[in-house]
Amino acid sequence: MTVQQAEAILVKTGATVALQHRFAFDSGTMLRLDNYAIINIFDDGRYYIQGENTDALIIAFGLVEQAWDPDAWSGEMPNHAPKQAANPTPPPQRPVKRFDF
Repeated sequence: MTVQQAEAILVKTGATVALQHRFAFDSGTMLRLDNYAIINIFDDGRYYIQGENTDALIIAFGLVEQAWDPDAWSGEMPNHAPKQAANPTPPPQRPVKRFDF
C-alpha cells in the first residue's frame, strides 16, 4: 500500500485527510482523518487502520489489500535489509590496548 493508493481509496469512502506526516525514524506516513481514524502506511507496504469510525475504512481497504495484523507479526521486517556501508572499516591488525605498560 502506498500513500497515493490510500488517498484514492479514501475518496470512495468520503473521509478526508486532516493531517499527513512522517513517522519518527522516517519509516512511513501517518494519515489522520477528519473522522478521527488514523491510517499508518509503512514504507515497506504494510498499513494499519486504528482509531474511531474505522468500519467503512477497513472494508474499503480490505477490498484492495489485507491490512497488517500486529498481533500475528513475527518481528521480522518485511522487505527490510540492513544498509551496508559504502567503505567498511577494516578490522584492526592487532588487538587495541588502551594502555601500554
